[in-house]
Amino acid sequence: MQSDITQKNLIRKYINQDCSPEELEDMKKLMLLPGTQQLFDEVLAESWTGLVQEKDIDQPILNERLKDFYQRLETEEGSALQKTNSEQTVIRKIKRRNYLQYAAVLALFIFSFATYSLLKFKKTPVQGLAVLRQVVNANGQRSTVTLPDNSEVFLGAGSKLVFPDKFAAGSREVKLEGEAFFQVTKNPKRPFIIHTGNVQTRVLGTSFKIEAFKNRPVTVAVATGKVRVDEYTGHLVKSLAILTPGQQVTCLMGNAIISKTVIDNVKAWKDGRLVFNKRTLQDITAELERWYDVKIIYKNKAKAEEELSVVLQASVPLRKIMEVLSATGHFHYKINEKNITIN
Repeated sequence: MQSDITQKNLIRKYINQDCSPEELEDMKKLMLLPGTQQLFDEVLAESWTGLVQEKDIDQPILNERLKDFYQRLETEEGSALQKTNSEQTVIRKIKRRNYLQYAAVLALFIFSFATYSLLKFKKTPVQGLAVLRQVVNANGQRSTVTLPDNSEVFLGAGSKLVFPDKFAAGSREVKLEGEAFFQVTKNPKRPFIIHTGNVQTRVLGTSFKIEAFKNRPVTVAVATGKVRVDEYTGHLVKSLAILTPGQQVTCLMGNAIISKTVIDNVKAWKDGRLVFNKRTLQDITAELERWYDVKIIYKNKAKAEEELSVVLQASVPLRKIMEVLSATGHFHYKINEKNITIN
């Protein structure tokens, strides 16, 4: 008997119309077996990275796929009717039942895959599908976003969140550029997936923070629950980490560094509490530039590379922040409107 992995691969090929004549015969037999519906559901609940990525998904193409799927099922039923009377009765009943099940499953597949592809490749909504929305925070601006499933996203400064106005039936997928703290509504049947470049974070219901700025490492820190972090390169999937509360992973070029973090610090970020542990002054001030929409300039480049450990409360005026930072880092500074010079 085929393993679940083999059967799932067959189902993926069947959905993508890549089956050979022999594989089509195997698929017909598989559709008669109990548990095939569950395998379909599991395939559709996955992240779709095993499928061909499409850059032009629109409603006519999706309708054509659905029509073609119906026609293939009808053809299979027609072939089944040519068998013996005893086989005919059993197969017809099963096929009719599966026709409705798999037609509904494919409709789910088309919607979910289209939504995923839109998140990855398109910025404009497609008629007939969920409308994509985006929240963009400029430097100096933060916001709280409530998603269609009532999950909350505390979106940081200089960050962008893209999400559909209605999640697909099998998953909840969003795209993040920048940093945010997520409080995800628990739903074991609909995994919550965050796309950040080629790194994907997958959860069921938990709270965690992601930092994913362009040309910088992706960091995922967990406050509650469990989080899985994977890297996708084309069709290849590489598992980077499975995190529990108090753990974080930093991902860069396929490498993952797992370390401990303080749960209270992860949670407190959304309230403006910034904790830096042995970070360069350059890293710290880069964060302040986003939070306060200012430009910080160094007269002494060596000072920028010095490491500090400091806790800052970014809900207070910038001048107070700079007083604490300068006392810790032993430097002088000058503020001129939105420009700060560090000596």
